[in-house]
Amino acid sequence: MNRRWSLEEKQRAVERMRRTRHRELAKELGIQKKQLYEWREQLRRRGKEPFAEGQEQPLERENRQLREALARKVLEADFLQGAWRRIEARRRTSAGSGATASTKKLKK
Repeated sequence: MNRRWSLEEKQRAVERMRRTRHRELAKELGIQKKQLYEWREQLRRRGKEPFAEGQEQPLERENRQLREALARKVLEADFLQGAWRRIEARRRTSAGSGATASTKKLKK
């Protein structure tokens, strides 16, 4: 009798392949060892293979990298805005007449 395995059951079986001998797992499930490898490949192609602890799916990794890059850019922008404000504040205080601080007045 051919049994139909759900996606979740296949995922659990493939996850167990990491910690169980494949021959023993196949025997326990009543399937050929080759079937486990086929499931793993099917799940890998569909992007649904369970990942071991510490591993990320490619899109999750890219998302994390993009968030980190964005955070760095936000810090850079904040730093530059603060520096610009300090420069502008100095420029205003050193130019009492409204002229640019580096401009000299002409004598006639």
